[in-house]
Amino acid sequence: MKANMTYTMKQQHKPKQSLVIFSIFLLGQLLINNAYADLADDAYLCNKASNKGDFSQALILSEKILKQDSHYREGLLCKGRALGGLGQLEDGITSIKAAEKLSTSPFEHIVALTLLGNLQKNAKRYPEAMASYKQSLSIAEASNNAQFQRIDNNLLGEVSIENHQIQAGLDYYLAGQKFVANDNERADNYQRLATTYSLLKQHDLAIENQVRALLMQKQSGTLDEYASTSLELGRIYTAAGDYVNAEKTFNKLIQFSQENGGAYYEAKANFYAGLAKSASGDNAAAKSLFADASKIAKQIGDAELIKEIDNENHK
Repeated sequence: MKANMTYTMKQQHKPKQSLVIFSIFLLGQLLINNAYADLADDAYLCNKASNKGDFSQALILSEKILKQDSHYREGLLCKGRALGGLGQLEDGITSIKAAEKLSTSPFEHIVALTLLGNLQKNAKRYPEAMASYKQSLSIAEASNNAQFQRIDNNLLGEVSIENHQIQAGLDYYLAGQKFVANDNERADNYQRLATTYSLLKQHDLAIENQVRALLMQKQSGTLDEYASTSLELGRIYTAAGDYVNAEKTFNKLIQFSQENGGAYYEAKANFYAGLAKSASGDNAAAKSLFADASKIAKQIGDAELIKEIDNENHK
């Protein structure tokens, strides 16, 4: 397991959604030649800013690029990403669509369509997002691009589930699982399957897949990923009514968090353990665990977590 437990990632009941690997492709596929060397350098910096979440700086850089060449595909892509990150989804969609029209190779079309689907998904334009992802997937299949066959199937699964089509989401995740290439990708897909099986109340399959995800994270994940996966395993045990294993899982996570300096997950584990106690009918124990969770959340100043705990406390 990779070291350094920062706990900046606050993933809760879902598998990873950002699929930031697009940035790797975008950075690696810039076509640098003498005529466009400066533009390509700026596009690299633009995407780097977006990767860091500095969307305001990315937008400034993209505007600089497009002032020099309003039809520079990489500048339009980065502008779309930046606008999307700033919540200006409709303008971002327009920019990505313009970039897609300038795409020439299958790979360029795949990337642009997938990014377009992301913004449409964030705008809750689900039919349009599905259409973009399906178009990207079709090109990925035709060009034997296994990586994007996994990505697009998983994104289609996310949209389906957000649109309350749980079985369809599961089918896409199962299709995406065929294209995993390493332990990190296996962990991601196992978690997707586990969470979806849990939604379908197929508890044995949910637990089985989440345990597999945890093993993958123990081998190859970061401490944050391992902690987040443990938290979700405990939640799934609770949903299945297996309160004994839920308690064991949360207690292990509390100890793990204390040993590795992860106050956020220590608070979350106490909170989720309290939810498990409440579900089992032990309200006194639940209140005590909520109090512990609240104390830690206030110490680290996590307003969102404090509110979540307080809401449960006042039910």
